[in-house]
Amino acid sequence: MLQLAVSRDQASPAPHLLGLQFPLTPHRSPPRKSKLLSVPIEDLRPTQMAVGMRAVAAKREKVERRARSGRKLRRFLEDRPIPAVYGPADDLFILDHHHLSLALLKSDVEEAFVRVVGDFSHLPRKRFLQRMSALGLLHAYDGHGRPVCPTELPESLSKLRSDPYRDLAWSVREAGGFAKTGRPYAEFRWADFFRTRIPRSTVRRDFDYAHDRAMWLARSREASRMPGYTGR
Repeated sequence: MLQLAVSRDQASPAPHLLGLQFPLTPHRSPPRKSKLLSVPIEDLRPTQMAVGMRAVAAKREKVERRARSGRKLRRFLEDRPIPAVYGPADDLFILDHHHLSLALLKSDVEEAFVRVVGDFSHLPRKRFLQRMSALGLLHAYDGHGRPVCPTELPESLSKLRSDPYRDLAWSVREAGGFAKTGRPYAEFRWADFFRTRIPRSTVRRDFDYAHDRAMWLARSREASRMPGYTGR
């Protein structure tokens, strides 16, 4: 579907970490096409266990509107390259855009553009997971915010689980409750912040009420040390 004449040598000229910067480059920055690959969605490996399914549905709606025109969809995806690193067996592990990636999969989009930012393919699996954890590039927590062994992370996007608090964090950010920072997994910090203050049953039963409560919490002094805090 989407093809780029880019070889792995062009995309990954160094044997180890390739200029990986923190925070990650914002997703709307212009892609450097010499470092983009067109990769089957089904081949991408997640680095987290859960997503917000409301957020996935919203992104899926955007994808499917653009899917009516191949040119518009291509431009949409070129503007949102998925950052990834090579891991064992040359698998590509994505560092961001899990919601978009799952939305693409659910919309039957076959391929996406990936920007390779690092190469850990020389490491055995155990050392790879240790290195990724040390760099803060894994979020090994389940849909209830409980830590799990990194080996339990799903092997495919289709196996990502639902975390309603991740949806709550997404809805608050969309409403301006806090700013996007580009820091890896920052919105999971907000999800956990809300998780300890708003009952799960409330989030499931009355999401609008939970959202309003979360907006108030996001603006409170209690959240002043959270990433992207604005106090507004």
